[in-house]
Amino acid sequence: PILAGRRFRPRVPQRNPVICTISRQKCDIHIYFENLTVYTRFYTRLSPHNPLPSALFFQYHTPPHTTMLDNYRLPARCAVVATSTSSLDEIASDDDLLYILRLNIHMDGIVYSDGLDLHPDAFYLWQMETPDDAATTSPPEEKTIRRQFAELRDLGYREVIVTTLSGKISGAADIIRKVAVEMAREITVYVVDTGTACMPEGHFALEALKLLHLGFAPADIVAHLERLKPTAEIIFSVHNTRQLRRQSHLNPTEKFFAGLLDLKPVLRFRDGEFSRLDVGRKTENTLDALVDAVKKQTHGKHVRAYGLYGGNRDLYEQLAQKLKDKTGLKMTGFPISPVIG
Repeated sequence: PILAGRRFRPRVPQRNPVICTISRQKCDIHIYFENLTVYTRFYTRLSPHNPLPSALFFQYHTPPHTTMLDNYRLPARCAVVATSTSSLDEIASDDDLLYILRLNIHMDGIVYSDGLDLHPDAFYLWQMETPDDAATTSPPEEKTIRRQFAELRDLGYREVIVTTLSGKISGAADIIRKVAVEMAREITVYVVDTGTACMPEGHFALEALKLLHLGFAPADIVAHLERLKPTAEIIFSVHNTRQLRRQSHLNPTEKFFAGLLDLKPVLRFRDGEFSRLDVGRKTENTLDALVDAVKKQTHGKHVRAYGLYGGNRDLYEQLAQKLKDKTGLKMTGFPISPVIG
């Protein structure tokens, strides 16, 4: 590589694969080693049990005649934290940079950790068997957030990108921002309120992971995620309107007729706001209305489509097949977390 007009070669053992990258914003050279056991003497927080890539950091110094870079230190490392409503539980173990921050759900006097000690299947079974009982939710406590950031700091991370569900339906983003300010001297935290939920929310975290692995700076990644927010939306309906009639996003007249005629509205959730696109009556008619709404919203656009289901996987499979037949879109199905449910 050439840095500041000068060519140099890092002095590293040839038996270890090396990847050199140059930051565009600073004259930094990051030299990554795949073998964690060889260079453990350079670190205090890395060990063979930590699968994250280790790195030596060399700061380029003037005067120009310098031929060997010195003063190495640990590089700024970044993790991604997604709230549990992001539907990422099933794939969180695929990337060591991804962590999940759990919201809470309160049922029958017991507080459950969303997606951890209350699986979506168990929640939707409870909801079906006890339709008259209502569950409530709460954001993660400040001490829980503080503990997770401290653990990331102790693992050697210096920056964290946190993607959250819409701040218009949860206070999680505000609480995380508060803790981030308190811990600003220990770790840099970027909070991205995605304005959405479920797998569309999870897409923001996956996008951040992809760009981190490509070597982009966390601040640039956050700017990219902010630009994505207006493009994320969820189009959905419900098989049973009992829970829907309890919510505040339909006016009283719509709630009355939805219950009287068993109408199933096709709704859109975008930037934290609900709007009605269509209605259906029978299940088959509702699925067709959903597909038509998706077809209209995605016409002429390059989209990434995710499928969401809350308990009834068979019904979702019918929807996915109809969508594929009419639009060519193929979806992978993800369960909706209990908190969102």
